[in-house]
Amino acid sequence: MRRFPLRTLLLMALAMLAFIRLWYLSRAERQEGAPPPPQVVARAPEGPGAQACRTLEKALEEVVRQPEDPRTFTRAQRLLEACPEPPARACALGEALKARSPTDAGTAPLRELEEALCQRCPAASNPCAEHVTRSVMTLEGGRAEVSELKWSLEHAGPGKARACVAVARSLLAPAAVTTEELTEGQREVLEELAPVCAKAKLLPRNVLHAAVVEGEVPSLAPLATATAAGEPSPLKPDEVRTAETKGPRWEREGAWSAVFEPPVRRLTEVRVKASGAGTVRAVVRTEGGVGLVDPDTGRSFVLPTACHFRGTGEWETCTLPVPLLDVEALGVFPATGTPEQLEVEAQGER
Repeated sequence: MRRFPLRTLLLMALAMLAFIRLWYLSRAERQEGAPPPPQVVARAPEGPGAQACRTLEKALEEVVRQPEDPRTFTRAQRLLEACPEPPARACALGEALKARSPTDAGTAPLRELEEALCQRCPAASNPCAEHVTRSVMTLEGGRAEVSELKWSLEHAGPGKARACVAVARSLLAPAAVTTEELTEGQREVLEELAPVCAKAKLLPRNVLHAAVVEGEVPSLAPLATATAAGEPSPLKPDEVRTAETKGPRWEREGAWSAVFEPPVRRLTEVRVKASGAGTVRAVVRTEGGVGLVDPDTGRSFVLPTACHFRGTGEWETCTLPVPLLDVEALGVFPATGTPEQLEVEAQGER
């Protein structure tokens, strides 16, 4: 192996360093003026209006504290317009805005701000929907300001469906149950709120029809819209139960009951031949726990009276004002005792 003198090795190393330096400088000159490579910086994602949403709560608090100051209102309005979905804590201030701007104040600035807030807040934290839901659940203790409730329902925006569920549960369903009775305040509120929900198609049709048949709130009748239907025909029950075979269920199903499974789609007429007066109640199956709940099956239902009969021993016909929908049973409740003679016929569509 050939060995180089130390001096030669040093000269070779210096030459290599000079070449590397020259190559680097020439490359730098070619790239002179080019922008530096981008730096990757981790940044939390931000949607449009995120900053406005973060500061909206504080701005609304200032409006609540100083409702007469136009500057606080203007700032809150600007932030609300820029925030597509206000946070829950900002939405919760809608109730405070309502308290400082009653409906008789007309189109006061705070009322406009509350309206805009209700139009943007999601269903779960919508202040207008929350006001309706809380109020209709506590009407038994006293009367509510009906005009305020109606305004809140009309302006609930994304929360209107949630508010109408509360109206159906707390007011409409009891109006469709023979054994329950609405207070004067509940009836008045239902008369005002039901048309708003019905117009938006947010009331369960079977519960609405059952309430119309029950007849406790006559003003509900125009809300039950007609639907295309076929020709009614006699309905044969899947099971017939008598007082002897039902045992403890007698109080819920009457002295005699006809069970339909699946439920009858439309019930239009009931005929009764009995010795002694009484009523026929229809068990209308509902969804979502609206109405009463059968402890044995866990199913929810409402229970309107479909027919009042005198019990003359001749056939008596009860034509329903609107069809009952989703009828799973008919129960006969005699006024006194158990009739010696009892026949029941039903007309409708399966």
